[in-house]
Amino acid sequence: MISGSKRKRSLGDNLDCVREAARLKETPGEKDSDEMDTSDDGSVDRISQFPDHVIHHILSHLRNVNDAIRTSVLSKRWRELWYSYSVLIFDERKFAAKIGHEDSSNKGMMFRDYVSNSLLTSNAKNLQIRKLVLHMTSFDLLEDAPCLELWLNIAIYRNIKELDLHVGIKNGECYTLPQTVFSSKTLTGIRLSGCKLGTCNNIKLPYLQKLYLRKIPLVENFIQNLISCCHSVEDLRIIKCSGLKHLHVSNLIRLKRAEIHHCIQLKKVEISAPNLDTFWYCGKKTSPCKVSLEGCTSLKRLTLEHPQVTRDFCENQFSNFPLLEKLDLSMSNNKSRFIIISNPHLEKFTLKGCKKLGIVLVEAPNLLSFECKGETMPWVEIHPFGLTQAKLSFVPKSEPRVVGYGDKIWIRMKSFIQKFNRERFKLVLYSNKSIVIHEDLNNVILPPVPDLGCEIINSSACIDDALNSLLRKLHPVTLSIISPTDSKFPKQNIITAGSLLELLLPLTGKMTIAVSL
Repeated sequence: MISGSKRKRSLGDNLDCVREAARLKETPGEKDSDEMDTSDDGSVDRISQFPDHVIHHILSHLRNVNDAIRTSVLSKRWRELWYSYSVLIFDERKFAAKIGHEDSSNKGMMFRDYVSNSLLTSNAKNLQIRKLVLHMTSFDLLEDAPCLELWLNIAIYRNIKELDLHVGIKNGECYTLPQTVFSSKTLTGIRLSGCKLGTCNNIKLPYLQKLYLRKIPLVENFIQNLISCCHSVEDLRIIKCSGLKHLHVSNLIRLKRAEIHHCIQLKKVEISAPNLDTFWYCGKKTSPCKVSLEGCTSLKRLTLEHPQVTRDFCENQFSNFPLLEKLDLSMSNNKSRFIIISNPHLEKFTLKGCKKLGIVLVEAPNLLSFECKGETMPWVEIHPFGLTQAKLSFVPKSEPRVVGYGDKIWIRMKSFIQKFNRERFKLVLYSNKSIVIHEDLNNVILPPVPDLGCEIINSSACIDDALNSLLRKLHPVTLSIISPTDSKFPKQNIITAGSLLELLLPLTGKMTIAVSL
């Protein structure tokens, strides 16, 4: 193990070696002594004869690390190349857990030595580092900053594609990312948490596609400069970052997804991106913010979890998104009593936190799925009515469970349920005590209870998934199946319910299955 003082003295020499290695050109390796791989029919496996860097390029286009690992079964050549295809993951939490009952300070030193040795070995072998994931839970700015700078420089010099860096903040001191990260010509993805971006003006990230910033103090001028210099960004996410009051995005032609979560100092968000496909804004009601998506005419998925932002959009902005397919709104503590949603392409609509909302009018000819959950149910009118599935779930939180509260919810739920064709749909009603499966939607009888939920699914759909999910989530006393006498449904699903019950008895405890024809 390398001591702390010795590790510090060697950092400068190691960094010089990294820079020298980066200038060296890789020479083609000698031809394998083994004969060319062949398939079962004797044909030549020409792909395995490609140069190393070509096969690495093929691996880089696979969906994830697991897919790349699977290629190792193709041949000995692919097994060898997988080991040189570096996706390096260093997580101090998992590393400490594997070490066992060692001194905590010793664990930290062992982890840092392990990271250093691994990266220096990759550099010595001239291996490209496809992805570096580094999660440091305990970070001392004085002790660890030189190590981290060395590691990042190795990764940059070895043509890293993706960087995922999490730095634990200690005593309010944050690590400042070095200039080399912002001038990488190979980085396509950056995920940062717990560090500073600095004040660098020389930003050159021509191929950056994904930029995720989490728990980072942001200087407004720098973040605007960073965004404006990264013209290839397709996915932008800013989560729990401080210091940012105004976010303006207007020059990212390729931007497809943007998410802003819990940036409490943010007062205004303006995004104008013609190819934006997905937008998600989440914030606290105590942090007012104005959101504008003017010019985002390609938007298909929109999620708003902030009462003021939701109210603003309900009043005048939904008409700006003619291609909108999925809408998720949070009405928590929203004073609006009446909303109208009108969109010709809308297919899925989710409404949450309907405490004060009285009436919801939806004009969407292509709407297939509707979900509503909160403390109470508004009166919902959908024109034309062509739903293929729906979920309703209501549990009062702040209001006392007064007499008649459950009746009010049940009357509105029942009216909504009866709009479905009884021959095409099944109803799964559930509470904390029971699950009831109804095949006849015109003859639904259940005593009103405050905590009531239901799922309406197409009769051709399998009931197994809905039951499996509910039995794992709830611990009901009874599971009932109610069907008309001419139904073919009960016999098959009694078996399903019984099988599920056997699998889930440790979770559900005692349960009675009842069948009514």
